[in-house]
Amino acid sequence: MVLSIINELRLFYIGPRILIHRNERLINHLLVIFVFSLAFIGVAEVMYWLYKKEYLRAKAKYLRELIDQKNDLSSLNEPFYTCVYEKWKSGEMPLTEANTMCSLKFEQN
Repeated sequence: MVLSIINELRLFYIGPRILIHRNERLINHLLVIFVFSLAFIGVAEVMYWLYKKEYLRAKAKYLRELIDQKNDLSSLNEPFYTCVYEKWKSGEMPLTEANTMCSLKFEQN
């Protein structure tokens, strides 16, 4: 009987303090995780849009050069560039695949 009263008193005085401490720590941990997640997503979005912008600029530059070289009939590589441009323009394949396919085709010849 005395032992059970001591155990009840111990739980009564210590228990709520531990629970409050745990709840505060849990809230702090959740707050840190939330802030870290927001920061990570923010950095990832910035990196994605900067990379995409740079990629589109490089692709536009490559396409301008491709069209210029395709239209240069005096160039020895004109059939290669025409092949790449036609495969890309028709929607048959993406630009990188068209480039690879035509380079394989003209290397064999």
